[in-house]
Amino acid sequence: MNKVDIQMEKYDVIIIGAGPAGLNCAKQLGGTPLRVLVAERNNVVGPKVCAGGLTGKSIQSLELPDELIEFNFNKIHLNHKNKLFYLKDDEDFTYTIDRKELGQWQLKQLEKFDNIEVRTASAVSKITKEYVVLNGQKMGYKHLVGADGASSLVRRYLKLPSGKAEIAMQYIIPETKYKDLEVYFDSQLFSAWYAWIFPHNHYVSVGCMGNPKEISSKQLTKNFSAWLKTYNIDVSDGKYEAFPINGDFKAYRFEGNVYLAGDAGGFASRLTGEGIYQALVSGEEIGKIILDQNYHSKKIDALIKLQNRHNKILGTLVASGKFRPLLIEAGKYFLRSKSISKKVIKTIA
Repeated sequence: MNKVDIQMEKYDVIIIGAGPAGLNCAKQLGGTPLRVLVAERNNVVGPKVCAGGLTGKSIQSLELPDELIEFNFNKIHLNHKNKLFYLKDDEDFTYTIDRKELGQWQLKQLEKFDNIEVRTASAVSKITKEYVVLNGQKMGYKHLVGADGASSLVRRYLKLPSGKAEIAMQYIIPETKYKDLEVYFDSQLFSAWYAWIFPHNHYVSVGCMGNPKEISSKQLTKNFSAWLKTYNIDVSDGKYEAFPINGDFKAYRFEGNVYLAGDAGGFASRLTGEGIYQALVSGEEIGKIILDQNYHSKKIDALIKLQNRHNKILGTLVASGKFRPLLIEAGKYFLRSKSISKKVIKTIA
């Protein structure tokens, strides 16, 4: 054993990424005999390029305090061919939240655990079967969790492609006049996907998503600009952001001691773009598996089943081509039924 190995710091669990998945995994390991390190490449935990939408499932999973929820909705405004229709329920089922505040709140939950260490500004430069290199220093591990987003370094170490990743783009605009959660369908501009308006307390997220295999990133950008112009949305003071959404799930456990959670694992929905709930659940369940190697996660089974259902719906929309507007019009008709609306809400929220 050489001098470098003797000096190598060792942990039972190293979690790469302090997003919803990584922090929820760490929380599950809190108060145990395991020594846990959460490594975050950014200087601050929380901020992430994201529209900030949450579903009721996410709220229940986190038991969030009311002050973290910015807007809550029991109705989504849907727009197709400049005609409004609604997805609604008697109770709230979708919410918006500021991602920095969510991350800081999750981080605070870890302060009571002496066995958990969180390091920010910790960049990973190398991953091996026995250690990772963080800021030039070797860190040994028994279990490694990749919770580092759609462009995951841990996923790349495992040589897993992300062939089904969607691309999303948005403007964060310092505007508070928007009060409704709005979704816009336009088959010519966004194919099987959509544009959105998500209001927050001090800004609004206005964005769209698509798949590069159906619409090139360059064309999607042009289409997004055309859509913004059509609806007179001023983005001159907005901050432009683009980000991948990874719904290319392969597995969540590899080599016996390496795990992928959240977007790194490809858990996000390619249909709706939702990823926070999937991140929370997969992170928590991987924590349980680390603690009990015989544990079988029915919750992750349910995530995979839901993703498969979303993929089938998306596949139908993509394959429908020029008939896609007719499917959306049919959906508009069926959503008039309260029972069907409830089933749709249960599927997505």
